[in-house]
Amino acid sequence: MRTYDTLVRFVKETDRKELLRSLGYRDLRKGEESLSAFLGAGSLRNWLAKGHYDFVHSSESFAKTLASLAGVDPGVIDRIVEAEAERRATLSQLQTPYIFVDTRFRRKNEPIFALAFMESKRHISLDKETVYDQGLEATLQEVGRIVREHYRDTGGELKVWGKIHEYRYHHLDGRTFRFDTEGRLVEELSRNLDEGGAVLSVGGREIPPEMLAPDG
Repeated sequence: MRTYDTLVRFVKETDRKELLRSLGYRDLRKGEESLSAFLGAGSLRNWLAKGHYDFVHSSESFAKTLASLAGVDPGVIDRIVEAEAERRATLSQLQTPYIFVDTRFRRKNEPIFALAFMESKRHISLDKETVYDQGLEATLQEVGRIVREHYRDTGGELKVWGKIHEYRYHHLDGRTFRFDTEGRLVEELSRNLDEGGAVLSVGGREIPPEMLAPDG
């Protein structure tokens, strides 16, 4: 059983007012709010990541005190904190995963502002933490699903950019995978392709794509 599940069970089996006082709360309402937040976190990692503070406990001291009351080694919390710090450090070194929608576009006389405004339509971002946690195999399956839905929802064509020919998924570690329009993995590419991108700058400073992206 997970440590979090052990603590949740302890909370549910213990008199609530007695538990809150043992946790150090004089204001039982404030303690109840923190306890409810802990029960709704779903895991110790989620709870510790919240950075909770209620003037009695931080998320870490709350978990350690609760663990001690439940007869669980508080060192478990320290190990989770250390592991999460390592995880965050690793994530910071990885690129944000995304899917590039390839329409084989070649600019003719389209205004650069219009292209920059629509640039985000060629990129589908994935949540970095989710991808890291679920691993490559599960992510490739998820990418296939996203590709199928995207191609269906767009009718196989992007405004301004044209007909969709394929999709390329860029993984956290820099590896790139090519998918057909039916969401089937075709191959892992031996090198990254230069996908270009329309950008605008003001005073020498590039305008972030999210500031240009149309709503929806």
